[in-house]
Amino acid sequence: MPRLENLARTFAAAGLLLAAAGCDARGGKPAPADAAADQTRTTFERNCAVCHGPRGEGKQLGTLNVPPLRAGAALTDPDEKLFKQIRDGGNGMPPSKYTLTDEQIQDLLRFVREEIQKK
Repeated sequence: MPRLENLARTFAAAGLLLAAAGCDARGGKPAPADAAADQTRTTFERNCAVCHGPRGEGKQLGTLNVPPLRAGAALTDPDEKLFKQIRDGGNGMPPSKYTLTDEQIQDLLRFVREEIQKK
């Protein structure tokens, strides 16, 4: 029985550590920055990764050559130009202004710069 009790204590401690790792000091609620980052990642996966790939590698979709987000114009264009491309679309890219707010598009741009391009 002592082994079972030790095992139970170990699992209980591990569970508490895992729960604490996902919470901040405000009563167990997820940190707002983490929630926003998760939401932006989900927005990227639903709206961008379908064509640009999950890591922004780009790909061929039928006759459309979808450019990578880690090289070329996406890497070198200023934020304003990339924001406009995401919002207004063009060159085979659908506009996001009908489904995303400017704030969500700005968050996507930041996500691409920081997570995809590692800037």
